[in-house]
Amino acid sequence: MSSEHWIKVMKGTPNKPVMAEIRRRCDCTKAEAFLAFFELYCYFDDVTADGDIPFFKKLDADERGGLAGLGDALEAVGWMTFHPAGATVIGWEKHNGKSAKARMLQSERNNRFRGKGRS
Repeated sequence: MSSEHWIKVMKGTPNKPVMAEIRRRCDCTKAEAFLAFFELYCYFDDVTADGDIPFFKKLDADERGGLAGLGDALEAVGWMTFHPAGATVIGWEKHNGKSAKARMLQSERNNRFRGKGRS
């Protein structure tokens, strides 16, 4: 599978305390908060290689994610910073960079290989 068609999302992400804080700040459901996060991070994956998004403002985060207050919430929980030149996703390279995707693909290959030897 090509690493260009997926982003790394942990299966427990919707239940993380940080997502609960986003829900509270945006006054929305767990599903709405997770979908907003997912939509936004898919967009980021398409437009940035290093986590910096020029000209991206809090209102853009709200509109892209479909939740009023999302930009403020993401900044409050430490997932993004907004500055005059745009925005920066905190920890982008660790979770979404090419090296992170390469590590994930290698881990999946290793797990498949290990599983084939067991009966």
